[in-house]
Amino acid sequence: MSGAPGGPRGSGPGPDRARLAAVFLGGDYDDPAYYHGWALAADMVVAADGGARFLLEQGVRPDLVVGDFDSLPAGDVERLEAAGVELVRHPVRKDLTDGEMAAEEALRRGAGELVLAGALGALDHTLGHLAILRRLAARGVAARLAAPRLTVRVLAAPDETRLDAPAGTRVSIVPLQGDALVTLEGFDYPLSRGVLPQDACLGLGNAVVAAARVLVHEGSVAVLVEDGDEAFGGALRGRGAAAS
Repeated sequence: MSGAPGGPRGSGPGPDRARLAAVFLGGDYDDPAYYHGWALAADMVVAADGGARFLLEQGVRPDLVVGDFDSLPAGDVERLEAAGVELVRHPVRKDLTDGEMAAEEALRRGAGELVLAGALGALDHTLGHLAILRRLAARGVAARLAAPRLTVRVLAAPDETRLDAPAGTRVSIVPLQGDALVTLEGFDYPLSRGVLPQDACLGLGNAVVAAARVLVHEGSVAVLVEDGDEAFGGALRGRGAAAS
C-alpha cells in the first residue's frame, strides 16, 4: 500500500509490535490532515465502503476496501480497481455493517491493533462503532475510536489504563453493560472502587489532575478523552509511532 504520492510511510511493525490497522469508516472527516496522519502511521489501511472516498480525496491508496459498495460512486470504484486496490464485496442485505466487516477483515489479515477513523457522524452509526469497540475489548484486541478532539477506548473488567492527556483534559467514563465498579486516580473527581450506574451520568465531565489512571474491577466502560492523540499510557500506538 502507498500513502499520498511521495509521502512518508511507516517502516512496518517490529517483531514485538502489533500491526496497526486504520479502518476508515463513512463518518465525518472535519480535519483531513489529522486523519491523513493515521493513514501514514498505519501498517494496514482498510476502508469500509464510503470511507474510501476520503482516502481517494487525500491521494491515499488503501490496502483493501470492504463493503456492499452502496455508498461509493461507481466512478470511485473504477478508480480503486484501476489502482489495483483489493475490493472485498458483500451483499447489501446482511446482518453486519460495513464497519464490522472491515474490522474483522483487518484482524483476519494479521492486524493486532485497530483505530477506527471517521467513526463520528450519524448517531446510530456512532453507537454502532462503539459496539465494535465493545466486541473487540471482549476479545482482548487493542482498539480505539480516534477523532481530532476525541479518543475513545473500551475497557472490560478486569482491565486498567493510564492516560497520557495533560492536566485539565476533559474525560468521561460511561458504563456499557450494567453498573460498573471502577477506580479513578489522578482525576478532579476520584473514585476508589466506586459504582458508576448505567442509568446515571455520574462519570461524565471529569478532568485529569495528574497521572490519571482508570481501573475497571467489574463491568465495562467507555473512556472518552477529549484529546485526539491519546495513546492510553502507550498501550496503543500514536500517529507519530511510524516515524519514530
